[in-house]
Amino acid sequence: MTGWQIALALLALAWALQCVGTMIQVRRYRDAFRDLSGSSDDGWMGVGKGGGALRGAAIAMITVSPEGRVCRATSLEGRTVFAKARRLSDLEGRPMTDVRAEAGTRRREPLAAAILSALDQIDQTRARQNPSPEARHGEPLPA
Repeated sequence: MTGWQIALALLALAWALQCVGTMIQVRRYRDAFRDLSGSSDDGWMGVGKGGGALRGAAIAMITVSPEGRVCRATSLEGRTVFAKARRLSDLEGRPMTDVRAEAGTRRREPLAAAILSALDQIDQTRARQNPSPEARHGEPLPA
């Protein structure tokens, strides 16, 4: 084999490994999402991302009851294919406002940023489904 054939074979191998890694990541995300979305019949669900490529990223998936309490929370943290879903049981049962305040003090951390993003998504969905004068003026909704 010549040098360019070896380089091409290595490139093809790297591409195949990347495809396998992507399939594993997508399967883990889909399984965590399906598990969380099937856990509650009422309320809202939000998914948020925090962090970046250099520090590592986190994805938070949170379901909230109509009363504004966190029903279930799951995170995917880590780098690439090594990220695994884990349940955030310390958030469960707590009011959304408390979880938001705590995450706000650590907003530079990937998981805290992901939690804030998921809670913002839930607030936006709640505002669309229950329009109120406060929601129309961009003010936060009480939980």
